[in-house]
Amino acid sequence: MRQYIATLLAGASLLAPASALAADNFAIFNTRVVTNDGAGVINGATVLVEDGKIKAIGKTDTANTPAANGTSIIDGSKMWVTPGIFSSFSLMGLVEIELESATNDSSAGDADNNAGLRAADGFNPKSTVVAVTRAEGITHGVIAPNPSNSIFGGTGAIVDTTGEFDSIVNPNAFVYVAIGQNGASKAGGSRPAALNMLRNALRDANRKYIAPDDGDAASRTDAAALAPVLAGRIPLMVGADRASDILAATALKEQFPKLNLIILGGAEAWMVTGALKASKTSVLIDPVESLPGNFEHLGTRLDNAQRLDAAGVQYAFMARTAWFSHNPRLLPQHAGNAVANGLSWDAAFKAITATPARLFGQADLGTLKTGQTANLVVWDGDPLEVMSAPVRVVIEGERQSLTSRQSELASRYNPTSTDTRAHKYRR
Repeated sequence: MRQYIATLLAGASLLAPASALAADNFAIFNTRVVTNDGAGVINGATVLVEDGKIKAIGKTDTANTPAANGTSIIDGSKMWVTPGIFSSFSLMGLVEIELESATNDSSAGDADNNAGLRAADGFNPKSTVVAVTRAEGITHGVIAPNPSNSIFGGTGAIVDTTGEFDSIVNPNAFVYVAIGQNGASKAGGSRPAALNMLRNALRDANRKYIAPDDGDAASRTDAAALAPVLAGRIPLMVGADRASDILAATALKEQFPKLNLIILGGAEAWMVTGALKASKTSVLIDPVESLPGNFEHLGTRLDNAQRLDAAGVQYAFMARTAWFSHNPRLLPQHAGNAVANGLSWDAAFKAITATPARLFGQADLGTLKTGQTANLVVWDGDPLEVMSAPVRVVIEGERQSLTSRQSELASRYNPTSTDTRAHKYRR
């Protein structure tokens, strides 16, 4: 491997600087590489990307490295190379201004159908939120509508953050449903009503419809959306925080054994690790939650992740305390806080990369392997440190712009700028 990389690097003339959104070509040497794979973390490594593919990863041959030019040949002695961050849940691209209904597609309070509402149909890849999320190293993520007049929010999607119109990776990735306090408020006022509606809707998914409203709890359209959930082909994401509600969700597998359950919230998940593990239920938690925001969160604690990890429960991180719509970009900081509270660095980093990618069926994301299409981030330091930032983001083999509305505003209103024009004329 060492000699192979040295030979490739010798042909440095092939590594022309990559333009934005063109297949990337670059080599970075003497860097730290987090593979999230069997190779683990490689210090003093070289990563070679050619035509958007990871051509090689291995130890740097210091005797044969060419001179760095900062663009196609990079000295990574103070840098890290990692898989792109995978946001396990957000409203990114569905909300621009929360209180402006024309820019908010996060819920549909007057809709006749719910489970069949597709987040992909409302996703705006040109949203300013997408660009600033990408600039913080998030390359892919999961989005879903919120429940409004039903326990069902809708059908969630997997998207990338390129900002391109073809950035929807999977438009039918899972179905999102709320039980607990939120579900109760949508189902008539009680938890039993919410769970009864969910059970009946899942039964309806296996029903032969004659008329559109033949089902007990789901229309024909919603039943069709739930059919792959019932068959276990896509996950059912269940919003629940209270331990008893999480137990009620895991108990659904007794009646519907093929369900692939993912709990969203899980504030009290640490109390019921046995049931979660036995039912093979995964959990999406926010590792910085430490105070109860309502009666469902009375048992929330900072070592939730550590306890899930110790019990062998599969978990990933989301950024609920940073508000779902605008701040999935803070995921690395949330993972860093989990490390500060006792979780291992490797476990925390996998909880924002490899684990959520695997939960949503994206096996080629969240890891770095030779031969893969490049989905990676080059950082100027430890990605879980708050002061670190990406210096290069590659998605589906293409180098991405790190410019966002925030960076443009910072440039325009920079008090040290030598531009004497009025602010509105600056660029």
